[in-house]
Amino acid sequence: MNPLLIGCLLLFCHGDDPAPVVKPAPLVPLWEQQRGIPPIRWVGDRIAEARQEAQDRRVPILLWVLRDGDPASEAWGNQRLIDPEFISTLEKETVPAIIWLESKEGTRHGEERIRDSEESPPRIRCPFLRGCRCQQHIGSEKLLEGIELPELLPAALILGPDGKLSALPEKVPFQGTESLIHALAEHRKGPRSTRLNLEFIEIRLERAVSNFAIREMKNGAAELSEIERQLHRFGPRIRQRWLVACQPYLAYGNQMLRQAKKMRSSDPVRRLLMLKRIVQELGGLPPGKKARLLIEQASSN
Repeated sequence: MNPLLIGCLLLFCHGDDPAPVVKPAPLVPLWEQQRGIPPIRWVGDRIAEARQEAQDRRVPILLWVLRDGDPASEAWGNQRLIDPEFISTLEKETVPAIIWLESKEGTRHGEERIRDSEESPPRIRCPFLRGCRCQQHIGSEKLLEGIELPELLPAALILGPDGKLSALPEKVPFQGTESLIHALAEHRKGPRSTRLNLEFIEIRLERAVSNFAIREMKNGAAELSEIERQLHRFGPRIRQRWLVACQPYLAYGNQMLRQAKKMRSSDPVRRLLMLKRIVQELGGLPPGKKARLLIEQASSN
């Protein structure tokens, strides 16, 4: 038979190669759907931001060091990382970082492809942390540079806001939330804030700045006064931001006080009205306090 004809017949019989069948990503396990995995923001590869957060909140970075292929590490991950109370404690008391090292043979756990529902598109995640990609927690390993690792894992290391490193007792990772709280209390130095506290302070600072821009003095001063009552729970960067936000209000208030001083003899009624305005607009700030004192002195005379 003609070779050309044979080739055409073969091409006709076989057609194009069938496209590979792509299996749909499996659904999140039923137990996980029912219980839910508590969300948490780990340090990941944002090392500089984590250090700043620790200083702002006056809390340590808490490093959990685990290893692939280590039964105790994997058991810890499967138990603690789905415990809402434990996760809540981590976020409240520390800036948490997972350091999940490769196995002693040099291998790492792989990511998994899952769907949250039949309708949702697939996503990739770490099988242990569940809320992020593996590359993010691999970035946390920079925190271990120059540090001699303990033999027994999992291990918990404290990196204080001052940069000093210390280890929690070996038993802490193998016990519950109460043990962790007690261990962290021994390292606590003065008042501290939570992540939620820090987020609210940042919002209040932005409001204070924007309120001055639209001349909403009373609202802006109220925000600054509330921030001042909480400053002892935050680090120096937040205090400096507060001072900067205060400056326009202080300049405005001091200018009005100077005007009121000029009216002391010439127009005492108008002076009193201006002092009351200062108190109304800037009550919790130094100009408002000064104006209130001047009003009290005028009333006693």
